[in-house]
Amino acid sequence: MALSSISSLAGREPKRLTIGQVLNLLRAEFSDLTDSKLRFLEEQGLVTPQRTDSGYRKFSQADVDRLRLALQLQRDRYLPLKVIKDYLDDLDAGRQPNLPAMPDTKAVRSAAKKLTKLDLISQSAITDSVLAAAQDAKLIGVAPFAAADVEIAKALVELQKFGISARHLTSLKAEAQREIGIIEGVIKPVLARNDTSSRARAAHIATQMAGLFSVIRTEYIEREISQIDTKPEL
Repeated sequence: MALSSISSLAGREPKRLTIGQVLNLLRAEFSDLTDSKLRFLEEQGLVTPQRTDSGYRKFSQADVDRLRLALQLQRDRYLPLKVIKDYLDDLDAGRQPNLPAMPDTKAVRSAAKKLTKLDLISQSAITDSVLAAAQDAKLIGVAPFAAADVEIAKALVELQKFGISARHLTSLKAEAQREIGIIEGVIKPVLARNDTSSRARAAHIATQMAGLFSVIRTEYIEREISQIDTKPEL
């Protein structure tokens, strides 16, 4: 299928497929594809299937083609989902973007902006006391800070409104470290090849696994919350 064919398919009104049918279509080419991965790609805006009145996903053929191309770019070029989404959006808009090149992960890391304490506070509204508690809990590092520190700081500021502080999140940090250990175990053989392609593939695998862990965690929490009895007592 030509890369530019997605936008031409978008105008059709194809048969709608269930998530299981989409998996059956794509697993021949992507053997490790799961329904959790498909839901994660949807959450990241790579595809927007229709929903039935009961909330079930219904995918068009254009959705399937878009997913196939996204998965190809992930697998073969190790591109981040944001880059893939921008590329697909350009195709949908009738533009002819250049096929993104495989990223140089070393250059990406070196280009990451480091932030001062003032930057962190101004971007997250975190207070000195909350920041100190987060650093004591090893949830936030020391200056210079990274973009991830800003996002964690923002979340901590919001959690303060519910009476949740950094010391309540030690189990969350421990679980994250276990997930990191699993990821490191998977990518270690890839990194052992010690070349640029292997480093890019390891970064892609780590990002993909982290996203799938996030899907499982979110779905599990939402499922448990849905079972909480919220009816007021009479």
